[in-house]
Formats: sequence, C-alpha cells, structure tokens
Amino acid sequence: MRRPFFPRIGRAVDVFNPKLFEKLSLAAFLAWVGLGSDALSSSAYGPPEIYYTLQGHEYLSTFLAIGIPLTVFVISAGYKQVIALFPEGGGGYHTATTLLSPLAGLVSGSALIIDYILTAAVSVASGTEAILSALPPQWYDQRILFDVAILLFLVLLNLRGMKESIKILLPIFMAFLLTHILVLGWGLLSHISSFPAISRDTVHGIQHDSLRFGWLFMAALVLKAFSMGGGTYTGLEAVANGVHIMREPRIQTGQRTMTLLATSLSLVAGSLIFLYLIYHAHAHAGQTLNAALYARITENWQWTGVQWGSYVTFVTLLSEGLLLFIAANTGIITAPIVMANMAVDRWLPERFSYLSERFVSRNGILLIGSSAIVLLLATGGHVRTLVLLYSINVFITFTLTMAGLCRHWLQQRHQESLWLWRFLTSAIGLVVTGGILVITVLEKFDAGGWFTLLVTSALIALSYLIYQHYRSLNKRTKELDETMLDVVPENLEPGPALPLDPRGSTAVFFVSRFDGLGLHTLLTAHRMVGGLVKNYVFLLAGIVGQGEFKGIKAIEDLKIYTETEANQYVAFCRAQGMPATWFATYSTDRIQAMEELANVAIRYFPQSIFFAGRVIDADQSGPLWGILHDEVSFIIQDRLQHEGFSMMIVPVHVCGVPSRPPQIALPISMPDDMVLVQPDQDKTRK
Repeated sequence: MRRPFFPRIGRAVDVFNPKLFEKLSLAAFLAWVGLGSDALSSSAYGPPEIYYTLQGHEYLSTFLAIGIPLTVFVISAGYKQVIALFPEGGGGYHTATTLLSPLAGLVSGSALIIDYILTAAVSVASGTEAILSALPPQWYDQRILFDVAILLFLVLLNLRGMKESIKILLPIFMAFLLTHILVLGWGLLSHISSFPAISRDTVHGIQHDSLRFGWLFMAALVLKAFSMGGGTYTGLEAVANGVHIMREPRIQTGQRTMTLLATSLSLVAGSLIFLYLIYHAHAHAGQTLNAALYARITENWQWTGVQWGSYVTFVTLLSEGLLLFIAANTGIITAPIVMANMAVDRWLPERFSYLSERFVSRNGILLIGSSAIVLLLATGGHVRTLVLLYSINVFITFTLTMAGLCRHWLQQRHQESLWLWRFLTSAIGLVVTGGILVITVLEKFDAGGWFTLLVTSALIALSYLIYQHYRSLNKRTKELDETMLDVVPENLEPGPALPLDPRGSTAVFFVSRFDGLGLHTLLTAHRMVGGLVKNYVFLLAGIVGQGEFKGIKAIEDLKIYTETEANQYVAFCRAQGMPATWFATYSTDRIQAMEELANVAIRYFPQSIFFAGRVIDADQSGPLWGILHDEVSFIIQDRLQHEGFSMMIVPVHVCGVPSRPPQIALPISMPDDMVLVQPDQDKTRK
C-alpha cells in the first residue's frame, strides 16, 4: 500500500537494536552541549539587560556580578534534587505534578511551553544581532529574513533526531568556550591591578547614592536589574526535563551535566557584568553591548604588525551568535518533551506524545517552530521587545519546583537522615525564585509581561478543557467495557487451536486492546458476515510514544501487553468455535504499522475483509474532535480500497473512546500455535 506522505528525513531508527537506548542517550558532555547551551548563550542578552537597567549607577554591577552566580548555584542545587527524584525526566512539570498537585503541574508545564517558544524566538533574534554586529550595517535591515530561515533550518535539523543535531552543533559550542575563555580571561587578567580602584569607586558610589536617593531606592534598583536579567537562568530547567535521554547512570550523568552548566554560566555571566564596568562598555546603533565589549578588549591585540583584535572579535561574535542558535535548538528539543509528558497525562492532545521514526516528537517540534516564527514576525525580531516577554514563565516553574521540594522533604523528615539540609537548600531556592518571580511580574507587567501571562493562562484553560474532554470520554468508555465484557466468560481459556483456511474469506480486525470497542466490532461483524467467513484475524499495533520510551524494558513490557490482549481475542473466538489468530507489530508511526499489518494479513489470507470500530459521540462534530482524536481508520480504509480490499468502519454509539495502550518498529509477530489448513486437507474437509 502507499505510504503516508511526509518527507523522510534520515534513516528510520531500528527499535529492535539492543543498543538503541545507548546510541540515542547522551553522555554528560553531549548533554551539556545539547541542553545547556540555552543557559550559557543567555549571556548574550541577560547580562546586557542588567547593565542597561543600572544606567547611571553602573558601580552596582559589582554586586550583581557576584549575585548572579550565587543564584545560579542555588537554583541548580534544587534541580539536582529533582534529577535524583525523577531520573525518568519531566523536570519541573513532573515535580509540581507529583509533589504538589496535577493542577500545579498543569501550570508549570504550560508556563514551560510558552517559555521555550520564547527561548527559540529570542535566541534566534539575539544570535542574528550578534553576528550582524560584525557585518556591514546594511545587513541589519534583513535580520528578520535571517531569523525565519534559521528557525526553519533548526526545525528540519531536529526532525532528523536529537543526538544527530547535537553532534552537528558541537564545534560551535567548543568555539564559543574557547573564544570566550580567551577574550574574557584576558579582559580580567589585564585589569587585575584595577580591582582595588573599582572597589573604592563602588564604596564611594554607595555612600553617595544612599545619601541622595536612600537605601530603598538602591535595593529596588538592584532587584529590578535582577529581574530584567532573569533570562540568564532560563536554561537551567532543560537538564532536568531531558534527563531521561542521558546515559546510565542517569542521576549521576544529569547532576554532572547540571554542575557543568552552572559553573560555565556563572563564570561567563559574572565576568561579562564585571567587564562592562571595567571597560565602561557602550554600544552604538546596530551593535550589541557584548560586541562593543569584545572590541574594547581586543583593540590593542597586535602581532607581527597585524591587528588581530578585529579577527578575534569577529570569531567571538560569530561563535556567540551560533551558540544562540543552539539555544533556540534547545527550546525546540525540550518543549516537545514537556508537551509529550503533558499529553500522556491527557492535558494535551495525545498525538503530541507520539514519536516519529527518528524518535523525536515531530508534532511538538513543528508546533514550537511555527509558533516561534509567528512571534518573531509579530515583534519584528527586536531582542529587547522579546526579552520583555521573557523569563516570567520559567520563574513560575522554578517557584513551583522549589515549593514541591520543600513539601517533599518535610514529608520525608522521618525517613531521610539528610532531609533538613535538603529542605534548607530547597527553601532558599524557593525564597530566591519566588522573590525574583514577584519582582519580574511587577517590573515587566506593563511593558509586555501581561501578554505572556495572558497566553499562558489561555493555554492552561485550554489544557483543562482538553483534560475534561478525555476524562468524560474515558468514563463512558469504562461503561462500554463493563457492558461488553459481560459476554466474556469469567474463566476464559484459549482452547485448542482451530485450523485456519488461508483460501477462505477472512474477517480482519484492527484493534488496540481487549475492550468494549473491539468486542462490539467483532460481534457486529460476526452478525453480518459470520456465515461467510472462515477465519478471524486480529491486528494489533503497539505504538511507542514519549511516555513509553524509557528503555528496552518498556519495549518488552509493551510486547507482552500487546500479545496478552491479542490472545484474549483468540481465546474468545475459539470458545465460540471460531478459528482465529493474530498479528502484531510495533512502531512509532500508527499508520505505517497498520499498513504493515494489513499487508501481512493479505499475504496469509488473500480473501480478507477488514473491520475497525469507531466511537460515535455527540460532541464529535466539535472543532476539537479532529485534533484530540486520531481518525487513522479512514486513512487505512482509503488505502485498502485503492488496493481492491474492503474495509468497514463499525460505529459504536457511545460517548467515549477506549484507553490507548502504550504506543514503538519491531518485526511482525504472531502466535506460535497458528495452524493453516493445507489445500488437500481443505478439500477433504469440504
């Protein structure tokens, strides 16, 4: 049969490869590159916003150059606890859901999704500005075209698979580290003798401004600068979200990655803020503050009569801009993971939990990428506008995460000997993140923060409606199951294998599990064609989604589950004197799996008639139905008809849909006792 139309990007992953999870998992260094670049690259727009806020009181940069690293380590200490508690991943979403409540998890997850869309947009816009700072000014007017082109490239890159995208971007990450160590290290070391003078100027500035403006004004200014630079911390969540893709032992790998991230971010961000003060950095039109700083640091770099400073500045800005593109890539990688986890819990349409043949959440990648493009077009790609919308949401997640940890360690105080130390770490994190959240909302609300909160609230409301829809349908599904399963004997035994006639008419059923919908379809078909068919065949596709992609054991559990459900259908048919068998396959693509199963059924039983059940619901015509529920039966029906085979979709007038089993590509499997009648035996029997 024809395959579904979607461009195949790279080779499909073989899920039967015993080394699959080792090949797809990330060591600490690669995880630092792939998931830590968001935080590290925020040095391009976080520290500059801090310095701009302090205009006229730049001496306060000294305190923020110390405070930013301390805050980073406080938050990372909390997230190391999250990694230890939730090594299967999920980060702030799972933490809030498990340790606080499902509604808290909904708020945390929704905030993260919007934050990652903003991460992709602001990182691409900032990266473009960084690179254009080193190019002729006339290029700057075309920045929005560069922004859109880069986002489209990243989306296509991630459709190939996450580990491949990280390896491609690895040289950029290393170039960023080397150039910034060189430039920032030289800037600090060459001005060590100026540190005492800077200290005296700081003390003098405090004394002067405290008398003129008061201590309250100075504290408010420092807190405002903290909030405006809140984007510096946003990437810390990504490591905890993606810990399930890290190499075993996951906890140690995740915590090692978090240490690498916190250390590198603290050094780069703290150094930049301090160097702005040392060099009195000032950017002109079409130039970023970091570009102005790098030019000042390297302006006297000469060797053999050649001015090398301009070349070093260009390479440094290029690596910074490209690292920002990696950060956008992180948002495109991580947001679908959050969406998939929420889809497993039914807050989002279940299709967001599906994995493509490259084991990435294709639907989530496409949605996040397109949303970031829309945001860039709406804001004209202006970084300062995007930064105003940024960083509120991640502190919502930070605060809920720290609150959940505090509650957890209080509950574990009688079981954990180190509970007090862990509780104090979480409590400090709660105070820091909660305080920054309040200040950030107050400072950014009128300037555009209201829009971020509005969109986040809308997503929360929509997710809640989706959850209620699934909950209502699942309730009706249970009623259908209870009604239909009454026809099944309590002690259902498989009975002896009945011979199958490969030349006879065969009723073939697409089913997902042994439930009311499948039984209703079977009994309806039996009433219609029972006197004509000689075989009953059941096709089951186990589909691997994000919620099930936890390791090789999950694949084995899925296989056992699927075959158990299939054997129940066969046992039921044999108890009624109906020859039956089953075929099963496992894939990340439901349509492809169903097509493969249909081809196998046709190969064994050429006279096949296909059946599938479909729930008919009063709300079916609503605008959300097509988004919330797969209608793959119609696609398969159309393709079978083009091949000359009949397929009937049996309506089930019940307001509900069967719960979907876990969703992975394995070879076709079949029962060991399938008996096919040979032609001569068939003639004798007739």
